[in-house]
Amino acid sequence: MKPFNFSIDLPVQSNWRNVDLLRTSVQNCFIAVFADVDGCNAIAMVTGELVENAVKYGYWTGDDGCFRLRVHGRRGSVTVTVESPVDPANPQAHDLESKLRWIDEFPSPEAAYRAKLLEIASQPGTASGLGLVRCAYEGNSTLRCETVEGSVLRVTAEMRF
Repeated sequence: MKPFNFSIDLPVQSNWRNVDLLRTSVQNCFIAVFADVDGCNAIAMVTGELVENAVKYGYWTGDDGCFRLRVHGRRGSVTVTVESPVDPANPQAHDLESKLRWIDEFPSPEAAYRAKLLEIASQPGTASGLGLVRCAYEGNSTLRCETVEGSVLRVTAEMRF
């Protein structure tokens, strides 16, 4: 894979259609540049899942709030970073950290993915929480998150190819 840099800074409202628009935009940009369509699809999937989390759990007030998506890479790896406003009093930001720790407790992303699928099958009707596990397994990603300046949640997926 050739070295590349791709960055988007957008004000995004909490609108679900924006998730697919961004996922498709990233996918199309990478397909135009690289021959590895599977790799492009994986980058788009990870981007979509992280953007979906940002829209779902971000602290969106009216038309305010800056959403940031950054994708960059070098030979053998791609990093997707999504930043969104977060309410520090909302426990969902801490929930994300615990989900990432849960994934890390398994010997591999595949084992975490299988465990999550079994959990979903045994508890129908509950929120799945499959997105981050899917990023780790299908996107071959290492995930991390941090709160920046108390009001921005930064979630990063480093993908290896």
